[in-house]
Amino acid sequence: MTTAATGPPWHSAAVVAADARGPRLFHVSDAGPLARMVPRPSPPGTEHTGRPWVWAVDEEHLPHYLLPRQCPRVCWRASDATGPLLASTARRVVAVEDGWVRRLSSTTVHVHALDPATFHLLDAQAGYWVSDEPVDVLSVQRVDDCVLALAAHDVELRVVPSLWPLVDVVTEHAAEFSAVRLRNAGPRRVPGRRPGGGSSDA
Repeated sequence: MTTAATGPPWHSAAVVAADARGPRLFHVSDAGPLARMVPRPSPPGTEHTGRPWVWAVDEEHLPHYLLPRQCPRVCWRASDATGPLLASTARRVVAVEDGWVRRLSSTTVHVHALDPATFHLLDAQAGYWVSDEPVDVLSVQRVDDCVLALAAHDVELRVVPSLWPLVDVVTEHAAEFSAVRLRNAGPRRVPGRRPGGGSSDA
């Protein structure tokens, strides 16, 4: 079943029926809609590189993935973060670089609700679950505007020129955070150095 909307569709009959078998789990993809998912090698850069899994995220952390797949981002739960830079009246904050803003409203993503029966928890802080068996898709929602989808989940979208100051802060002052696709982020800016390589004493 596929629906086209911007708000959360996580209450279809198939998804609700799956609650008795485990948590609500989702896989967000630029591709789709898909009917079944098979294990694929895990991406490089982690201790799980090459492991053949189907990856999913739980409902609590789903907003971290309501973005184009390659978009770098820093996400955190605002309620237990300390310091003014991380404060928000929203439940969660998702920060992206300003160069990605246009794509948030022009890229379509598909949210696949998955049968949780064969999944096991890999990382509670990030909400990652994995399965080494093929997984049936229970329902699919098409999201055409990521900005509206984030707002529907009580998420503050924060647009910044660079993610790196936030990366440094969340590692010290946020109990729960995720930094995703940082290899696609802009370079760290060295204080006092101009983009062309020169330095400034101003």
